[in-house]
Amino acid sequence: MQVVMEKKQGAEVSLKVEVPKEKVKEELSLAFRRLAKGVRVPGFRKGKIPRRIFEMRFGQGVLQEEAMKKMYPEIYREALSQYELVPVVEPELEIVQFSPDQPLILKMNLITKPKIGLGRYRAVKVKGNKVKITEDEVTKVLEQYQKNYATYVPIQGARGVRENDWLIIDWEAFSEGKEIRGSPQKNFVYQVGSSFFPPSFSQELMGLKKDEQKEIEVEFPVDDSRKEFAGRKVTFKVSLKEIKEEKLPPLDDEFAKELKFDSLEAARKYFRERLKEAKDNWEKKRIRQAIVDRVVESTQMKVPPGLVERKIEEKIAELKGRLESQGLSFSEYLSQKKITEKDLKGDLASQITKDLKTYFTLEMIADKEKIEVGKEEIEERLRASVKGTQNEEKMAKLKEKLAEQGQLQVLAARMREEKVLDFLYKEAKIGL
Repeated sequence: MQVVMEKKQGAEVSLKVEVPKEKVKEELSLAFRRLAKGVRVPGFRKGKIPRRIFEMRFGQGVLQEEAMKKMYPEIYREALSQYELVPVVEPELEIVQFSPDQPLILKMNLITKPKIGLGRYRAVKVKGNKVKITEDEVTKVLEQYQKNYATYVPIQGARGVRENDWLIIDWEAFSEGKEIRGSPQKNFVYQVGSSFFPPSFSQELMGLKKDEQKEIEVEFPVDDSRKEFAGRKVTFKVSLKEIKEEKLPPLDDEFAKELKFDSLEAARKYFRERLKEAKDNWEKKRIRQAIVDRVVESTQMKVPPGLVERKIEEKIAELKGRLESQGLSFSEYLSQKKITEKDLKGDLASQITKDLKTYFTLEMIADKEKIEVGKEEIEERLRASVKGTQNEEKMAKLKEKLAEQGQLQVLAARMREEKVLDFLYKEAKIGL
């Protein structure tokens, strides 16, 4: 087998592979034998059809496809081995020539790992922030719990709707003159200012009085989670049945006892400690990201343009799939966002390039520092995910399922990256 490599841009290469015609003839013959076993054709016993008749009936393409299934993995491995290449994505394959009496000629466009000039990654200096908890922050937490014990008092008299009021409304929704699925809604509970509807919905309700009706036009964003509203201009016919005002209990010892604390001060102490833990964790995450950013910035690398382009196309395909499920087109999405496809691809390219540079940098550090993830570590993580069960049958099924989906390798890669981040954090010099 002959393999000729042509270097292209950066880490992209093209391999021209030529497989001897004798090998091609042999593989096509084997492919015919495998396929003919299950073929039944009138006038011939099962599995005894002559190859000429088989090709006339089913075509040579069927044999070529079967032969390639068997040949390609071996061809691919040998081609990579000859030049010691490490591809980062599946190659683009072009069959240049495939004939029973001619050599098989393939062209494989590969994207390999880019050359990396690793910068400083040990003893990286970053500035930490001193974590402080204010009494106002503790009070805000208590106020969140306070809302769970709120009562809602109906408004008497002719007062109109105000900010944060709770309303009982009936509504119908129409788009382009047609009633939207899920409409009408009766006795719908809605807090003015909530994010359930766009802000304009609440604004139009301000001042409305009990037993009054109003027609409201609302434009929903294209990325709204409800596909019946997403990207549409919707007309609501609203009837206001009741206005209620929220009444909160006082923040005192009696309220603290409702929360199972001896006193308000005991409750404040508990939430102060929890806030400290949460802020410490966020600060640690911020420092870890700052360390990674410094390391990546100091690394010299040209991310393969072809890889970025592939990732962009994958992202756009995912976006189109989500939009389709919401009943929207890609062009409608671009119009709503007031951007062009070129703008979108530019934004994606910037983020994808950064993500890939980070990935390759962390992977190289892992290789250099010999950071690996053992089978027992993966087992431990899986056991934790099933709450430490000792049921080996359940564990075996979980591993089998993850292996079929290719998720075991993904999990191992993620765990390896976590270990690299831990390594960088321990090595860093963090000052205040």
